[in-house]
This record gives sequence, structure tokens and C-alpha cells, in this order.
Amino acid sequence: MKIDDLDLYDYSYPDELVALSPLALKDQASMLVFENNKFCHQKVSDLLKYVSENDLLVFNNTRVLPCRLTGQRVRSSSENINPTVSVTLNKEIDGNLWTTFCKPLKKLKEGDRIIFSQELTAEVISFNDGQCVMNFDPGGKELISSLKEIGDMPLPPYIMKKRSLKKSDFDRYQTPFAKIDGSVAAPTASLHFPDNYIASLNANNISYCFITLHVSGGTFLPIREKEIGKHKMHSEYANVEENAASQIRKTLKKGGRVIAIGTTVMRVLESSFFVENDLRAFFGSIDTFIRPGHDFKVCSGLFTNFHLPKSSLYILVNAFVGIKKANELYDLAIKKRYRLFSYGDCCLLLP
Repeated sequence: MKIDDLDLYDYSYPDELVALSPLALKDQASMLVFENNKFCHQKVSDLLKYVSENDLLVFNNTRVLPCRLTGQRVRSSSENINPTVSVTLNKEIDGNLWTTFCKPLKKLKEGDRIIFSQELTAEVISFNDGQCVMNFDPGGKELISSLKEIGDMPLPPYIMKKRSLKKSDFDRYQTPFAKIDGSVAAPTASLHFPDNYIASLNANNISYCFITLHVSGGTFLPIREKEIGKHKMHSEYANVEENAASQIRKTLKKGGRVIAIGTTVMRVLESSFFVENDLRAFFGSIDTFIRPGHDFKVCSGLFTNFHLPKSSLYILVNAFVGIKKANELYDLAIKKRYRLFSYGDCCLLLP
């Protein structure tokens, strides 16, 4: 089987291993460590045992928007039939113009109006690749303010199929580093850290910095191409400020390791926008698809959750540690009953 064959990145897992809620003590989640070609079982609280003062931990400071809405469709030709529509914002196009995922999509057509509240409405503008472009009208408010008032957290589909949203998800699906509004999915690796984690890093003289990648809903879209090289990666907004870029350059120059806390960070730091610009500050839209054959220029460590089979995130793990070791990693995690996906356990990869 060729390395670009999607079926190579498939695996089976028991459904009961899908984590539906995080642990109460977040840093007590299990952490499967791969280092020096060996595996060992630790807890997230053990992470700093593997990090030296020469290394740099890079976190994503994006903040998840409560961007899942429920509204009533209004159509001039059928005023008495106003079906309920579920709308999840995906990516900002310009201001209040966003791509969205809608259910049921077949109930919508261009020109329809969706009423979410007295203040927040939206007009259906167009359709593209199973998504609906909507122009939101927050009634004189900032759209983000309206979302924070009436929106629900966009938990992944595989969780919402098994349970309803809980009030606690508004806190639990947000990382302690969340600062910049813009994501419609959490950078889940950082969900493992307690609120005082930065103080722990400072106390241990561990260097760290933050970048921003606003995760789009495209992270949950399946790869439909049989040959993964033909897959068109979703684009996302990224920002690396000069302070972070300078820390990364200094770390690499002195021989330290840059450890990405999450695949979102790795996609930014290994993007052509960053690498080909001599690791200088940048902001803009990126569509980095890291697959086997990728030449890693910046990251030599990755802390991440366990990801869905045939996903771009699982393929990224294969690219980083190799296909054979990725299979061993996931086989071992499943055998040892690690909790999977967004609210699940994690691994530390130091190949």
C-alpha cells in the first residue's frame, strides 16, 4: 500500500473509549510518551520531566466562540412554515459574513432569513461544498457579543451524537490560555492544563510562547480523496507575533527543542508562510497539510490528543513519528484503554 493511500491511515477502536467529558483533574489524564524509540505511560502532570530549560513550549491562545445556534427559517413564500435550523459558524469571510454548517441544509435556499433571537438574524447568501454562506445581522451589536449571549459551544459531532450539551462545557471546552476570539473548535491538547500552568512553567524556568490559529470546523470534515495528496486542506487564520518568532529562532539556534502543544501549533510553525520567511512574524490564512514525507524544520516535539482515523490530524502524527510507530502508538493506547479524542487522554511525541 502506498503512503498516499487513505486506507493506510485507518484503525479500529472500541466505541466506549470515546471520552464524553474531561477528567475533573485535567493534568491527571494519561500521557503515552514516545521517546528514544520507546513507549512509556505517564500522566500530563509528568510533562515537565521531559522538558529542559533549553526547550520552548508553544501554545495556541485562540478562544472558542459559542458559535452553535438554533433558529427559525423565514421565507416570504411560506410564512406559515418556519422550520427549525441548526447553524454552526465555521469561518469568517468578512465581518459578519461567515461560512456555516447547517442542518437540515436542504431546507434552505438563497434569500432565506434565519431568526435566532430578537436581535440576531442572518440571511442565506449562497452555498458551496456543503456549506452555507450567511450574512449575520446582530442588531447593532458585535456579532461575537451576540454569540456569547445565545450561542452554544461547538462540541465535536462524535460527542453530540451521544449526549446533550452541558453548562459545564462552556468552561471545559475552553483552554486556560484562551485569549483571542475566533475558533469554532478547541485546540484540544491544551484542555489538559490547569489554570495555573503558566506559574508552573515559570517556577521550573521553562520557556514558552503563544501563537494564534483560529481552528475552523473543517478540522472535523472527513478526507474524501483516496489519494491524500489530492486532498484540499481547509484554510485557517494564523498569527505569529515577533516576540514568539524571536523565541523560536533563539531556541533553535542554541540547539533547544521547539515542542508544539497541539497539532494546531504544529500546522502554523511548519507552514510555508513561517518556514520560508526565515521564521519571521506573519499573519494570514494557511492551509498546511502535514503528511508523510514532510520535512520538519521547526518542531521536534509534539504534545497532542488521540485523533480520529483517516483524519488530517492522525495523518500528521504519522508524518511526525513514522507510519509504523504511529500504528504502534495507537495500538498500545487502545490496548491500555486510553480515552480518545477531544476530551480524552494524550501523548507526548519526541522522536
